[in-house]
Amino acid sequence: MGFPEFTRHVHTLESQLAAAILSRYPTAASFHGVSVKKLARIVYDGSHKIGEKLARALIDEAANSVGSHHSEPYRLRIRYLCEDLDVLRRRLKDLARDIERKLDDHEVGKLLTTIDGVGPLTAACLIAELGDPARFRSAGAIASYVGVVPRLRQSGKKRFSGSPTIPFGNARLRKALWMVVLNAVRCNPWLREYYERLRAAGKPGKVAVIAAMRKLLAAVWSVAKHRRPFVPRVSSQVA
Repeated sequence: MGFPEFTRHVHTLESQLAAAILSRYPTAASFHGVSVKKLARIVYDGSHKIGEKLARALIDEAANSVGSHHSEPYRLRIRYLCEDLDVLRRRLKDLARDIERKLDDHEVGKLLTTIDGVGPLTAACLIAELGDPARFRSAGAIASYVGVVPRLRQSGKKRFSGSPTIPFGNARLRKALWMVVLNAVRCNPWLREYYERLRAAGKPGKVAVIAAMRKLLAAVWSVAKHRRPFVPRVSSQVA
């Protein structure tokens, strides 16, 4: 309401870039008289500068903004919100460091980070949700627990649901692993090979991602079961 055109140039309001700008200039009226060079020199994320291109665009937009909320209480509210976000970001960084330190002392958790695509936070999430993955009798049992196995649903003439997941299982872990797997099928040869083979066979993208998630969970179970670092197997055709 104070500067609705802002999101044309800074699309994510909870980003550090948005907070760096809005903490100083919370409304369109705040940009009045600000030089492009002064705005461009603002640093966010520790090292990045806003830059002249974005600074000029924001100043031009602010000069013609339809925003009408520019009072002092409104400006203070936005500044306080930016400060709150900054505190939460620092707290999340502290928690991430604590998790990494604890993971260094956890035998299985540390071994899980040898799997391509599994970082310290993902390993910690797996341990938190699964405990020791070796407690499951098989890789398929973990897949069933998480809910990444096809289900058979028969009723009358309808024979197969075709769904890549079941409505039960650990939804928190599925959600946490979704972006991990999306990144892994792009960046890690051993999982990318499997994913691309499924896609080439005509499997829909979501089905292939769920299958890749099950493949990743199989690696998690294997590492925990044998207490050895992960060694990927990639065909010689993959560069």
